[in-house]
Amino acid sequence: MSAALVRREVEGLDITGRMEPATIAAPPAERRAPIRHTALPITGPHPPLFAVLGAHGGAATSTLARWWGPAADSGLAWPAAPTTTQNVVIAARLCMPGLIAAAERLREWHAGLAPEGVVVVGLVLSAVRPGRVPAPVRRYREVVTELADAVHTIGWHDELTSCELADLAEYLPFDPPPKRRAPITAAVPRDVHSAGAAIISDLAMVRKAIEAQHDSEEP
Repeated sequence: MSAALVRREVEGLDITGRMEPATIAAPPAERRAPIRHTALPITGPHPPLFAVLGAHGGAATSTLARWWGPAADSGLAWPAAPTTTQNVVIAARLCMPGLIAAAERLREWHAGLAPEGVVVVGLVLSAVRPGRVPAPVRRYREVVTELADAVHTIGWHDELTSCELADLAEYLPFDPPPKRRAPITAAVPRDVHSAGAAIISDLAMVRKAIEAQHDSEEP
């Protein structure tokens, strides 16, 4: 059983990982995410397994959704259409504005203000520059990540500045880890592969847990 599911059992969270809504300070209405009522795009041979939702503009949702073959770009909006996935990975930049926006999206979901059916399966934080993360940002990151069951960090990749989105390689489930220093047109970066594999694994665990819960509730 994953650490996330263990924590849900110990702390009494619901099986999706959502906290008790009454304990959450929800963001004001004017700072909540819009809602997407249309189905998510299907760009590959199969419907997407999860949506990448940007906590703010410039959160790299298009890049992440391109890198992760099973993902769809939901932009800044919660996916409300049950015809495509409502499993969500929230994306934000690893800076103070990005973390503040990520916290708002996470609190919005925990407070029960996202569309029915939405399950947040993780938070992805992408570097805004090469080098060390400033201490104040690191400290606030620790606060924000308490709101997410799984947190993935994507480092700075210089090649992105000179590469077309369509030329990026993509990760698919069961792909082996890429070789070190492989160009991003040939293979996804190792941190992108690691995060993608972890997200797929968490999705499988949550699905099994929900199915087991439903089976136990049947007469």
